[in-house]
Amino acid sequence: MCLCLTERFGVIYMLKQSFCLIVAICLILSGCDIFDRSEKKAIITVGERIVNEAELKRDIIDLTSGMGLTDQSIKETMDSLISRLVDEYLVLEYGRQNGITISEQELESEVEDAKEGYPEEKFFQEMLLRRYLNYDEWKEGLRRHLLIKKIIEKIYEGIPAITAEEINAYYISHETEFTQPPMVKFSQIVTHSEDEAKGLRERLLKGEHLDNLARQYSTAPEAEDGGEVGWISQDALDESIDEALSSLPVGEISPVVKTPYGYHIFQVDAKRPEGPKSLEEARDEIETILILQKQEVLYSKWIIKLRELFPVRINHELLRTLELG
Repeated sequence: MCLCLTERFGVIYMLKQSFCLIVAICLILSGCDIFDRSEKKAIITVGERIVNEAELKRDIIDLTSGMGLTDQSIKETMDSLISRLVDEYLVLEYGRQNGITISEQELESEVEDAKEGYPEEKFFQEMLLRRYLNYDEWKEGLRRHLLIKKIIEKIYEGIPAITAEEINAYYISHETEFTQPPMVKFSQIVTHSEDEAKGLRERLLKGEHLDNLARQYSTAPEAEDGGEVGWISQDALDESIDEALSSLPVGEISPVVKTPYGYHIFQVDAKRPEGPKSLEEARDEIETILILQKQEVLYSKWIIKLRELFPVRINHELLRTLELG
């Protein structure tokens, strides 16, 4: 059947209208991201958690900040970084499905604690600049770290307490590893004035008690304890203090010693040479070691179970094209 010229133009017009309508629908759908779903743009998917390029870049920067790594170094260690981040995403996905969260009160408390570590606001801002973060990004990263910590701590609650038998067995099999550095137990009076320190020393030599004078005149933190510092490793002391205590016999009063902290009068209460620690001395250290060992074993087994529970998908093609700069 032949169409007249008018009919042909009508058909062509209808086809053009239909084509325009189809194009318009496609544009609308693509604008709604139906043809380009977020799953396709995801670099990493862990369970229902989708990690896109922007989030992954932020997490890599957060993970490597402070390590002094260049972009090239980060690329060379990318496999291990991604493995570590996947573990974090698994933990977060577990927390989400089990309703574990960080409250605003918990977060704000940690924010204040973190800011106290910077004597001035400008130093805090400099930290943000070095890590290429704004305040909101830093705060969200802090929330994430707190949440991961909270989730893992809940998992660790199932670890049984360390027994005395476990501590004894570990000590016997690792006895040579527990050595005591040279230790000294001493008391002191610290003043800002050399003349004041000399005057107090004269009073000590005449028979007054150091603990009484320390409580009245010492500016050191242990003044309220009568100046008693307690046992401390000589390796941990300032060189000037270590030198004065090393040559001072037990029970004697030292001359006035100037250090970066002020003017000191020392009295050595006891000394202990380098040597093996007793079981009692090593008990707390051993308990910490055993707890950490149990935590490491539990965490490794738990992460393996999470990988079975939450499928992990990595788009290696997108990952290779990731630009950190």
